[in-house]
Parts: sequence; C-alpha cells; structure tokens
Amino acid sequence: MSTVASNKPEEVPPAVEDGAVAEEQAEEQAEEQAEEQEQATYRLSIIAPNGSVIPVVATAAETVLDLKQVVSETAETMEYTCFYLALQGKRLNDFSELGEIEGLEARGGGGGDGSAEVAAQQLVVVEDQYTEREARAHVSRMRDLLLGGGGVGCAGVDARVAGVDAGVSVFSTVRQGEGDDSEGEGEGEGEGENGGENDDEGSAQHAFRDFEFGAAADASVLEVLSTSAAAGRQAVPACVRHLALSGWNPVPRHRQLQGDILYVLATTLEGQTYHITAGEDGFFVNASTMTRFNGDASGDGRAHSLAGLLRGLSGKCAQGWRRVQGEMQTRDAAETQAFLAAGQAARPWVVSGSGVAGYDVGRTQAQAQAAAGGESLRDWNEELQSIRELARGTLAERVVRDRQLQRWHGEFSDAAVAGAMAVVEGSVIALNPTDPPEQHMFLRDNIFYSKGFDGRATFAGLGGDAAAHVATGKDVAGVRAVSQADVAGLCTLGSVVVDYRGVRVVAQSVVPGIFRRPEATAIVYGSSIDGGADGADGADGVAADGEFHRLLEPVARSLHLADHAVGSGGRVLRVSADVKGLVGTDGRRYVLDLFRMTPVDVEFAESEADGAGSETGSETGPAEPPLPPYPHRLVLLRPELVAAFWEASVRKAAEEYAEGARGGKDPTASEQKSGEGAEGDKDPETIERPPFQFSLAFSPDAFTPAHDPADSALADAVRSASQHLRDVVVAAFARDLAAHVATPLSGSALTAAMHQRGINMRYLGRIASLLAPDAPATRNARRRVVFEMVARAAKHVLRRLFRALPPRRHAEAFAAVANAVTGVAAEKESHPLLGSSLIMADVREIVAQRFRFRLPSDVVAAHIRGHEHALLREVCVKAGAQLRLRAYYFARPAEADVRAAVERGMGAAAIRITKATKRAIKERVDGVLAQALGVAARDVANLAAVAKTGCARASFADEALDAGRAALAQGQRALGLELLLEALALHEQTFGVAHAQTARCFAAVAHAHFDAGDAVLAAELMARAVVVAERTAGLDDPVTIHNYLNLALYEHARGRAARGLRLLRHALRLWAVVDAPDHPDLPTAFNNVGVMLQALRRYADAQRFFRASLDARAALLGPDHVLVASAHHSLAKAHALAGDFAAALHAERAAHLLFTAALGDDDPRSRETAAWLAEFTANAVRSARLSKSARERLRDAVDAVGAVAAAEQSDHPPPPPPPSKGHLPIDELLKFITGSSAPKPRGARRAKGPKGSKR
Repeated sequence: MSTVASNKPEEVPPAVEDGAVAEEQAEEQAEEQAEEQEQATYRLSIIAPNGSVIPVVATAAETVLDLKQVVSETAETMEYTCFYLALQGKRLNDFSELGEIEGLEARGGGGGDGSAEVAAQQLVVVEDQYTEREARAHVSRMRDLLLGGGGVGCAGVDARVAGVDAGVSVFSTVRQGEGDDSEGEGEGEGEGENGGENDDEGSAQHAFRDFEFGAAADASVLEVLSTSAAAGRQAVPACVRHLALSGWNPVPRHRQLQGDILYVLATTLEGQTYHITAGEDGFFVNASTMTRFNGDASGDGRAHSLAGLLRGLSGKCAQGWRRVQGEMQTRDAAETQAFLAAGQAARPWVVSGSGVAGYDVGRTQAQAQAAAGGESLRDWNEELQSIRELARGTLAERVVRDRQLQRWHGEFSDAAVAGAMAVVEGSVIALNPTDPPEQHMFLRDNIFYSKGFDGRATFAGLGGDAAAHVATGKDVAGVRAVSQADVAGLCTLGSVVVDYRGVRVVAQSVVPGIFRRPEATAIVYGSSIDGGADGADGADGVAADGEFHRLLEPVARSLHLADHAVGSGGRVLRVSADVKGLVGTDGRRYVLDLFRMTPVDVEFAESEADGAGSETGSETGPAEPPLPPYPHRLVLLRPELVAAFWEASVRKAAEEYAEGARGGKDPTASEQKSGEGAEGDKDPETIERPPFQFSLAFSPDAFTPAHDPADSALADAVRSASQHLRDVVVAAFARDLAAHVATPLSGSALTAAMHQRGINMRYLGRIASLLAPDAPATRNARRRVVFEMVARAAKHVLRRLFRALPPRRHAEAFAAVANAVTGVAAEKESHPLLGSSLIMADVREIVAQRFRFRLPSDVVAAHIRGHEHALLREVCVKAGAQLRLRAYYFARPAEADVRAAVERGMGAAAIRITKATKRAIKERVDGVLAQALGVAARDVANLAAVAKTGCARASFADEALDAGRAALAQGQRALGLELLLEALALHEQTFGVAHAQTARCFAAVAHAHFDAGDAVLAAELMARAVVVAERTAGLDDPVTIHNYLNLALYEHARGRAARGLRLLRHALRLWAVVDAPDHPDLPTAFNNVGVMLQALRRYADAQRFFRASLDARAALLGPDHVLVASAHHSLAKAHALAGDFAAALHAERAAHLLFTAALGDDDPRSRETAAWLAEFTANAVRSARLSKSARERLRDAVDAVGAVAAAEQSDHPPPPPPPSKGHLPIDELLKFITGSSAPKPRGARRAKGPKGSKR
C-alpha cells in the first residue's frame, strides 16, 4: 500500500500525545523535586562522646565536613579534632552532601511550621584513630586553646603574612563603653533602657559632653585605634604553662611498632611537667624524663584528646578550660570565626603591641615545620582547574564550586605572599642564577615567581621597567576579567602580585609542561614574540587557533572587544596580540599575558606620554617648565570606562532612533539624494523603518604596531572613548566632588570612586586642577586628591630607597619619607639619600611626572599642615607599614597644651590632686616635650607585603543580593527581605563569616530591615557588619566608619539613644583620624547627634550640635543653600523644645525665607515652614504672657514632648511612648497649660520635620 503525500498537518495519535504530555510532566516533577531537594533543610542533633548535644539546621548543599567544622567550633566539643560522624552506626564520607546521604530525611523546603512534625535525626561523633598529620593538627589546635593569650578567632592567622594585630575588632569594647554595665543585652532592653536613658541624672554623662567643634587633630587622635582594651577583653585564660613537641621526637622505630606517633611536653599551671605520648588511640603520660627516655605508660591516665588528658592531670587546667568554654559561648560568631586565609585579615597601620609574645619553643617548632614544608609538591594548578571543572548546573553545585574557589584563592594567596617575601629576602635559590638579578626566576612550593622588571627588554618600546611594573598589575586584572567570564574550557593561572621591600614579585601557578621542551607548550594563539606582533611577519609571528578563537568569544563580548586583524599576515584575533594562548601537557587551553585586555588611552598617550606633556594643573604659577613626559606608554582604558561609554553610546543611538520615529523620518533618508524617486512623496507614517540596530566594539591593539592601519573604524571608536574619558567623565567626577555628590573619606574611597567611574589614577592631577583651590565647598575634596598624589609619590620614593639601601635601614628610610611629606625636618641626615629636601623634591617630581600636576614648593603649609595624621595613614597603608601606637607630634607643642592633654588623659579633673599626682603629670609632660618630632625608625613595627590577587567575584552570591535589592525597589518588601536573607546565607556559605563581602551583605540586609521598620533586627545585623568590617577592612576604614554611623541610628531607633551616641562618638573619633573637620558629610553627623541628644532631653547640648550643623553647611555651601534652610528648620524646632520660642521664631523665619527664595511659595517645604512660622509666632506671643507658674508647667510639658519631636527629626522614629499630653502639638500643650481656648493659629498644623540624614 502506497501513501499519498498531504499538505495538511499531521495529527498526533492520542496515545502518542498523552505520552509526550506524561513525559513533560515527569520532567517538570523531576525539576520540582530537585528544586525542593536543594531547598530542603535537615534538623540534626550531633551527639558528642562527652554527652553534649549540638542542634543543627542544615541544607542539602552542605557537606559532612561542614558539620564537622561546627563540632570543632562549638564550645562544648571544640576539643575534638580527629573524629567522624556516623548515622545509624554507618560512617559518613566527609565530602558527601547531606542531600546525597541515604537514610537522612529532610523536613521540606522553606523551613516552615513542619519543623515540629519531623524529629531531629541523630548523628554521632565517633573518635577516630590518629595519624601523624591528625596528631600534629590536634596539638596545634590545643596550643591555640590551652595557652591563652590572643583573642579567639585570630588563631591560625600567619602574622608574617597578615601583619601585627591583624583581624582585630574593638566593637565589643566600644559598645559596652566605660563602666557601662547598666545596659543589658536582652530582648527587652530597648524599652527598659529607654526609660533609664531619659532620666536627667542618667543621661547627664553622655558621650558628647566634652566634644569640641572644629578642633584640629592633636597627638592623641590615634588613641581610638588602640586595641589594648579589646585584646584584654578577648584574651582567653591560660590552661597550661607550656605545651610543645618533646625533644624525644622523632619516635624511635621500636616505639612506632607499638603505636607511638609523636611526643609532647606539657607543664601545668601547678608547675608539674609531663611527657605525653600521642598514639593511634589517643594520648597518655609516659615514663620519660628530661634526661631518660621511657615510652611506657606511666599510670592509667589516657584520653582521646590532649585537653581531656590534661584536665585530668591538673585541676587548674580543668578550671581554665571551663572559663575558655564560657568565653567562647558569650562571643558572637563574627568575632570568633577564623579566617579562611591570612590575607583576608585587615592589617592596622598602627599597632598597640610589638608583636612579641611570651617565650614559647612551640612557635619555633611550628615555624620550622612550616619552613620545611615550603618545598611541598602541592599541585596548585591542577587543584584550580579541577575546581573550575566542577558541575555548576544547580544552586547547590554553584555554591560548592564558588566556596571551593574562594578557599583555593585564599590559600594560594597566603602561600604566594610567603614565597614572595622569601624571594625578596634571598631565601630562595633562583632557577637561573647566572642571569642578571632582574631576570631571575624562582620555584617554591610549586609556585613560579618572577620579578616585575623588564629584564628581557619585552617592554623596551613602552617604557622599560616602568611599563613592566604596570603590566604585572594589569595582568592580574586581566586574569580576574577572564575568570569572571567563567568560560568552560578556557583556563587561567592563579596569579598574585606582591609588593615587598621595594620589589614587585609575580607569583603564578605552573602551567603543565612549561619547563619541558618548548614545542610541548607552543603558543597557538596570539603573538609568539614578546611585546606583541611588533615586527612579526604575519604567519610566523601570530597564530590564530580556531578553538581558542571560539572560547574567547564570551570574554570579548563582555569587554566589548571586536575581531581585528593583526600583523602583516592579517590574522584575526579577538583579544590583544600580546595575549598568548597555549595548550598544556594536560590538554587544557591556557591564556597568559593578559595585561592588554582594554584599548589604549590614546588621547593621554599622545598628549602626555610622547615627549613633554602639557601643563595639566599647577599651583606654582606660569613660570614652571613643561611637565616631564609620562614614564611609560602602557596607558590603557579601564573596563568600567569602556562599558560606560558603550552604554552611553547605546542610549544616544536609541534616543536618536526614537526621535526619528516621532518625527516620521527615515534614518536612511540622509543617504538618498533629495527629489530622487517617489520615496520623498510618501506619507511619513507609511515609511517602513528598519529595526533598531547598534554595533560598537573596540580593538585592544588600536594605536599599537600590531594594529592594521586599514581598519580605521575600530581606531575611531577607541579615540572616541578616550576623548569621552578626558573631556566628559573626568569633568563630571570633578563636578560631583564639588557638589558633594561624591564625598570620599580616604584614599581608598577616592580610588574606588574613580575606578567605579572608569577613571585611571593618572588623572588625579587633572581632577585637582578642575577643583577651585580656594572655595570652601571644594577645599576638602582637593586636599584629598592632593593627599592621594603625595602618598602615591611617596610609595614610589620608598620603592627606590628600599632597593638602594640594605634591609636593616628600611625602617629608617620609611621614617625619613614619612617625616618629609609631613613637614618634619630631620635634625641630622643619617644617609645622603634620606635628606628631607631631597625626598620632597623627588615627591614633587613624581607628582608632576605621573599625575601631571605641579605641587607648590610649600605644599606642606598649603595642604598638609594640621592634617599630618591623615596623610601619614595614607602613606602607611600604601607602603604596608605598621607604626607603634603613640602620640606623634609634627610641630613642637606648647607646654600648656601638653599639660592639658596629659591631665585630660589621667582624668585629673575627677581625682584629687596630690604631690604624687603633680609629679607624675610633670614627668609625662617632660617626656612628651623631650621626644623627637615625627616618626622615628624604632616606631616602625613592621613592613608587610601588599598583595593583589586575581580572584574573581562569586557571581552567584552577588546575583542573589542584587535580586533582593531589585525586589525591594519594585515594592515587593516581603519577597525582597526573603531574597536578601537567602543572599546572606549564600555569602556565609561561599566566603565564610569573616570576609569583606559578607560584611557588605550584612550591611545591605540590615539597611533593608531598617527601611522595613524592624530596627531591632537591623541593629543586630549591622552590629555583625561592624565587627566583620573591622576585622576585614580595618578599624578606621570608611566602610567601618559608615557602618558605625548607621548602627548608631539603628540603636537610636530602637530606643537606645545613649548607646547610639557612644557609637556615633567612636565613629567621629575615627573620622578625625582619616579626614578633617571640613568634610561635607560631617554636618549630617552633627544633626544626628542633636536628634539623639533630644531623645535624652539634653536640649542645650542638642542645640549646640544643630547650630554646628548649620554653621558647617553654611560655610561649605553658602548661606542661601537649601540644606542650610533645612538646618535652620531643625534648629528652630530644637529651640521650641527648650521653650525658647523667640529663638525658634528667628530660626524658622530664616528657613522660610531661604525655602521660598530657592523653591518658591508652592513648594511643600515652603508651605511647611510657613505653617511652623505661624505657629511659633503665636506661641511666642502666648509664652510672653504666661505667668511664672504656667511657664514652669510649660517647661515640664515640653520635657514630655521631647522624645516625640526628636523622633520626627529622625528617619525612623522609635516606638511611641505611653499616652500622655506630651504627644500633643505645641499649641495644644499651651491650651492644656494655660487653660486658654484661643483658636488655633491660621495654617497651624503638626508638620513632620525634615528627616534626619543617615549614611
């Protein structure tokens, strides 16, 4: 039978259709089940051998290893390090995810009310047998816990890598305050405390009682950075006197056959010494002495943990262990969480201690063991590529992959920094010792090291060593960009750039086969000649492998790079010819030399780098010679600028297209001659418009010898982007600084703001020249820009001096540079290179060369005098220096000022002055007057390494955070808060608690809850953000300061005004360290202080701060600015609360006049001030007619309304007080007091005051 073809659609038989539907439904059910499995939670109870039970709620994505970490960090079970978890008697694999474990039941996704229906499943901690590795790890952990000393959570941080006192938090000390034990920490603290705080006697001694406005930073400004009190509060008690490996190690062979692994020597607090054996089953006391070895057991004492054994031997150890457990239980996880890597811990620039701990042989043993392990054969590259190749299809898989990547980068960075320091110090032998030192290469711990010099003349045409130095940093940024694209099959190396003692070292993981025959890892993509395709003859110099070309497409698309021809052979590449692609012996495809991933800043290169540049900015007058040429030609645009220019171009093209559509014009009509054809007679509405199309891409090789001159379109695009940066973006940023849209508080904040806008730091001079030198509104911003140029120039001077001087004189060199830039002349020059005048001449020359700006010869008097501490901080941070915490004087102080400061520090006003007290004061004053000015070499506590890593952001955690913010912006509050909490959980899983990204997420979630009205939860989350920011960003970092400011507002909103003031005072003390009293954000802080003081009914003090806010805004913005009017309005209400209606009337009249002049009579603010003005006028008349007794009643009633009015000036008012007459408006209060039935003044109403600003 034949079939006839038909044009009708074929009908699907019902059975087949039902099967397809069933299959589709099955797939949907499988996806839903997989999603539910990912969101499922597990209620577990972990039972320890000592009887402790740890309740845990975990997700399916977490592993057994995560549960073991919980056991090790819990106070009751922290002595267990060698164990496994068992479910129903079956041992669980450490790397198994909970969702994959058979027999482990979940309670469903979301964690709803079903938690009570499913009983917690029990996991049992089973003590495992020790190996030598496990035994050594256990002894190291017990040393951290039993020897006491430093705060819990900082243990394990390598001080050599992280620096002295790294990762310290002082928040617990600041929050509790001096002698403040009255405030509880319970849930009901807000209500109870508020009543206590509002008592006149209790609130008399608030944190701002002795605040001085406009005071310049004195020598005691650095006391706020002291960690002594926090270290004493966080220190754990010692349980033993000595604990280290015994001198009887290594274990003799005959004892190894009996299970001995290693020997430990312990001395208890009672003074008894024990020789302890670590065996396969645990620890026991042996019969050895200091002079005779006997490995046999001495007595019946035996325990699986070393802490358990010592508790049985020493009663004081048992008592101390209970105290350690108590300390662990009372501390927040943010304070105790260990860092995943030492590089994540913030390094303070001033340190309270010297970093010298007590005598301990165990530290020497640990250091020797680490040095011996420096030549380990850990395959860093294989680990990295294996992690990148992990599955990432589901939420759980992405979280696991990101967490492993972050952990690997942290460990690699620590190892790279330690190796780079060893390279600079000469502790590593070069692979090519016969070559010049600049060409030396090193291999340590399977990490490849090279120095950032142009030893092989690769950058001879671009600036030599200066270009090579920049290229190393650009290469790390390129690695980060390629890693962020996350293309499967495209591999990059682990890369870290380390600056230490004036030498830049590049640390990279090793490409498989790179040390074998050259043909084993031949370059198959890009130029095979160092320095790009310069001089390449096409096919011989440039390769263009098709597979590499395909893999690089997502990278090029994310960076807006175009395919372009390079070399005489016309090979087409997607990235720069300098990028090299090769295939390793493992079969993977690697890209190297990623320093040119963005186009050239051609406008800057042609005007500043080619010959003598033009005069961009100067404060020295027209007589100065032309600026010297820029030191190198490797001047590239930032990726942020390329992206911003691309977006601006798209927006402009779309607007033109839309304008053409509205006008009925054909965008192609301009290409046709007028009058030709019949198209000109058509109705505009009938013209068929082509769809909107836009194409803009850039060539990273434009304006380089590798670029094809015939491709002028790509070159024009690069030039347009460069002009956009020079003429538009830089000028817009200068306007933002002048208008206080951008208000950077430190050099790092300024750098971040410029980089966010795509501005390179070489434009600092241009920005300074665009800021008016004498205008009050720009004085602070211009000083900040000048400080950044001076600090960066000082870093270059230090780099030169460190290479020229022996290591023993590096501290002296740093002190000389620090003193020179702060205006302290050396009394005696110890070296010809360390003269103050010579150093300052070098600084001025470097600023002129690198930032195209001429500093005046009296730059110290013009910009630095009075702000030396802020500049000293910038120099220390950039150079990696840590100074001893003390009072630094940069000019000889007057004896009266020193005496006043000493008496204030000793609390002389509150103690009885005796002869002994007078003698002590005199001795301190004499000591201060006798000390040398500035920084001395002995003040330099450490010169640490500064590292840049190629670690990309964890995109999934950031996506979750952005999704929560987007939901809140769309008004979906419940969904947004839920997404933000999920984002916070993802950040903790990916980065851990002690990470800067987690601190940022804590702050974002806290702010969202504060906007939602939950001040209590917002304060708790922001408190954790403060702690983590202190530990990861720094005690005085702008992020930490802003977190303190926000936390102060949150505490005030929940009814803790006194605590809010204390936190706010600490933030302003930090502010004095990093900046000056003329910062444009300081008036906002003063306004918030006034609001909080009003909540405490300290009306006179509140008026001082409202007045200070008004004066500061008037000085910065001029007397006619709208913000000045708002300050007048706030001051008027403060006067009204104090019962001074005449002053309130005067201030409100000034606010109304300013509002109407600037905004008109119809603006809501103008109408509001008019209503308040009428009310204050009537109240002033009534107040003048009141009897004395009525005035007293009025004063009492005004006290009752204080909290409500203060709340009106805050963004988020605290919970309303109990009902009373205090909630009435002023005119109603007057009716109640006087019994008057006079009519309400016309237009009078209860208006909401301007909201208190927050950061």
